[in-house]
Amino acid sequence: MKQKVIMDVDTGCDDAVAMLLAGHHPNMELVAVLPVHGNAPLTQTLDNSLRLLCAGKLEHVPVYTGASHPLIGPILAGDGDQVIKLPFPEPTIEPQPKHAVNFLIDYYMSGEGKDTIYMPIGPLTNLGLALRIEPRLKEKIPQIVTMGGAYATSFAEFNIKADPEAAFIVYSAGIPIKMIGLEVTDVAKVMQKDVDSIRKIQTPWAIAAADVMDIVVDIHTKHFGHEGGIIFDACAVAAVIEPSVVKTAPMHIDIELTGTNTRGCTAVASRFHGSGEKNANVDVGISIDRERFIEIMHESLR
Repeated sequence: MKQKVIMDVDTGCDDAVAMLLAGHHPNMELVAVLPVHGNAPLTQTLDNSLRLLCAGKLEHVPVYTGASHPLIGPILAGDGDQVIKLPFPEPTIEPQPKHAVNFLIDYYMSGEGKDTIYMPIGPLTNLGLALRIEPRLKEKIPQIVTMGGAYATSFAEFNIKADPEAAFIVYSAGIPIKMIGLEVTDVAKVMQKDVDSIRKIQTPWAIAAADVMDIVVDIHTKHFGHEGGIIFDACAVAAVIEPSVVKTAPMHIDIELTGTNTRGCTAVASRFHGSGEKNANVDVGISIDRERFIEIMHESLR
């Protein structure tokens, strides 16, 4: 049986690759895509999502437009390779009339989503709103696998910082969460040789993924001065396709809502008083098998 997923995205380059992996891996079924504000304004993340689905031959996947602003704070703009307009033709599909929040509530409360993993790889605004409207939703979502957060940094990761209040709601809901944070993504660099190898697969979706990853590698090399690019969100998809590719540990995560420099941080309780594992609320990614990750990308894009 294929693993069903709903992807909540703020589509820039890494979201685009993640969607292609989820949409084409033989053991996965991409049920829906829910664009939200984040790396770019909602109008851009929506347009990028539609373009990507068409370029990747995933036109059958329904798109539900999500939240344009965080719950409370101002919009936090992205930068670098994430703000761009994806280099694909005008989309030939349109979003569904139903809002993403209403779709989430209807889909899971109906029981249809009892085996469907919810995969937010952008800010958590859509689910935060849905849980406020329908608190019983927390009993219907079997698992969340998210790209976001970090446990060993002194700064906040973008997806959490973009809407800390929504993250607080989600992380406090009691839904099983697997968090794929910066400790995992930052060591899973994709090199130019990897991109070239994927392009040689020659499926339309492999070519689309390679086109996007070329942008990432180029920007990271020229502007950040290191070899290879980080395709953050693809790591979360790999962790669903093959859970063993990411090593995890149980931790208690709190979302910091105040602090001039710490708002949006994913604070790990076990670092301070040793109770994290006992009271764990999140399964936190701590490492990834990079070579296997690259293999999974190849398998998905054939």
